[in-house]
Amino acid sequence: MRRLAVCLTMFVFLFALLPSQAPAREPLTPELTLEMAVERALHTDSSLKKAKKDLERAVEVKDYLADKVDFIPTGPVPSSNAESVFLNLTQAEISRNMARKNYTAKEDAVVLSVHQAYYEVIRNLEKLRVAELTLENRQWLKQVAYAGQRAGTVDALGVIQAETSWASAKTDLESAQKALDDAYQKFNQMVGLLPQDRPVLVDSPELSPLEVSDLDVEVNAIVTSSPTMWSAEQAVELAKLTKRLYDFTNPSAGEPYKAKEIDLEKAEITAGDVKEQMAKQLRTMYYTAKQLEEQYAGIVESIRLAEENLRVAKVRFDVGIATKTDVLNAELALEQARQGLLEIESQHEILKMAFKKPWAYGSGS
Repeated sequence: MRRLAVCLTMFVFLFALLPSQAPAREPLTPELTLEMAVERALHTDSSLKKAKKDLERAVEVKDYLADKVDFIPTGPVPSSNAESVFLNLTQAEISRNMARKNYTAKEDAVVLSVHQAYYEVIRNLEKLRVAELTLENRQWLKQVAYAGQRAGTVDALGVIQAETSWASAKTDLESAQKALDDAYQKFNQMVGLLPQDRPVLVDSPELSPLEVSDLDVEVNAIVTSSPTMWSAEQAVELAKLTKRLYDFTNPSAGEPYKAKEIDLEKAEITAGDVKEQMAKQLRTMYYTAKQLEEQYAGIVESIRLAEENLRVAKVRFDVGIATKTDVLNAELALEQARQGLLEIESQHEILKMAFKKPWAYGSGS
């Protein structure tokens, strides 16, 4: 009896050492609007939290250095470190302002990234629907080919072609499912959900024209407000100040005055290049958006025709003068047209956002 008690005790002890296996959680399927997704991402994004800490640090450094400035020099002050102290403070002020602009730009980037990820899920859902209808269509055509072979109206080559088309459609469906899973995983990471969750995205992109009264004026205004342009201009101002405060009487100066002139020229070249490149990028975005707007009307009309073709195919099938193949082809054509419309709408929406805030485009979160 004592031996049995000892064995039972050891069994309980060993069982307690085993890792507990919690039951797998069912995937969550919450409904998410774009606004809700953005709010979740802004609360979750770690790089945004880091940018906020960078701003707090920059403020502390600027205040610390401000306490060390006794006066503001208007020129070099021999036998004094007033220039270096004031330059340090100026640099700290620029860093603080840049950290503030960087935080705002990071918010813009998160918002744009969420829109991209949100629409990517929706687009991949539509691609999966098209892939499913395509496989259904090819499955039916394969069966028709088999029946034709038995009836002697389809040769071996026709059967092979039908089988190959079906196999290709099956592979495309598997690829579409994987792409959808990947899109969900990226979106879920942004909004703080687990990879297996499948939120229901209730908003869809809608195309509204990009209205610009004067492209040159608009481009200049956007470039001027850009954090990237601001940073380049501040580098020019700092180079000017460094040149103005150069102390010719200081024998221990680490660099000659000519080097400060070159630094200023380099900063001006960089600022000019930033302005030129950003202006080119904005014009490219604008004209691409306008091209999508021109394509939009044609896609809408193709959807209207596809809907009518499907309606007619179903009526003809019901009265026995059309085949199931005709109906399946019409259904697939309609879904493909809808996919094309969704592609244009989502691309246009992202381009509009990127045109207004190009510093957020492609920067990620």
